[in-house]
Parts: sequence; C-alpha cells; structure tokens
Amino acid sequence: MSRNDDLDLISVVVVDDHPIAREGLCALLMAEPDLQVVGEAGDGLEAIRLVEQLQPDVLVLDLKMPGLDGHEVTRRVSERWPETRTIVLSMHRSEAYVLQALKCGASGYVLKGSGVTELIQAIREVVRGRRYLGPPFTERALELYMQKARGARPESERA
Repeated sequence: MSRNDDLDLISVVVVDDHPIAREGLCALLMAEPDLQVVGEAGDGLEAIRLVEQLQPDVLVLDLKMPGLDGHEVTRRVSERWPETRTIVLSMHRSEAYVLQALKCGASGYVLKGSGVTELIQAIREVVRGRRYLGPPFTERALELYMQKARGARPESERA
C-alpha cells in the first residue's frame, strides 16, 4: 500500500497557508496508527520542494496559497511524481473548483467543513488507487446518474 514498506505507514505532506489549521491537521493525522506526516508547508513552492525531496504517498493541500496555488501544485505533482496522490482540502464547494482540481490531476477533493474522519478515509482510498469526492459531490454525481437512468436530461445539459 505504501512506499514506506518497512513501517507500512502512509506518508503524508500537508500544505496550508494558515499555520494553526496546518498544525492542527498534522496533529489529527498523526494520531492515526497508519499515517505519518513527513512534512508540512505554508505555500505552493515549498510544497513542490517537499514532494520532490520526500516523495510522499499523499499530498493534502489547500487551493488558495501564496506562491503557487493548489491547482498549479496539483498539476506539477501529477506530472512529475504521479505516484504521489493529491487530495485537495478546500472551502470551495463550487463544481468548477472540483472539476479544475480533477483536471489538474487531483485524486480527491474534501471540503474543509468536513470531519477529519472524511479526510482520513480519502487518504486511505487514494493510496489504494481510487478517487475520492466528499459527500456533497458524490451526491450530485449520483443525482446525475439517476436522471440519466430515468431518461431525463440532467439539469446541467438543459438550455
């Protein structure tokens, strides 16, 4: 599961420009027996340096940061280190942000208003090679599938 075979831990780098949010998140993740926070950064440029240096299993990052924004960090990490899975942790609920994150190579998208258990679930899922979207987005996707199953055109396709 993890490239840290000797310890069987999932290595994580956390990136957020708010120190208290970043430190709290790191403490919560480190409380999990299978997770190890190996680095943290406050901006996009430092995030790139850390991923290059540490090559973690998972990068958890905010979208709005100084230096490089989260979308650009995600794109670069996806291109250069595809074995590092990126989870966007954002306050932005807009479908446009989610689609842009996925287009840039994100494996997951979790809202900051979610509980830490959801983020932990997302980390474990993306390490297994799956994608993860928080409940508001999966519910919307299911709604679109149900509309298609009933033969109705989804609202997004109506003019």
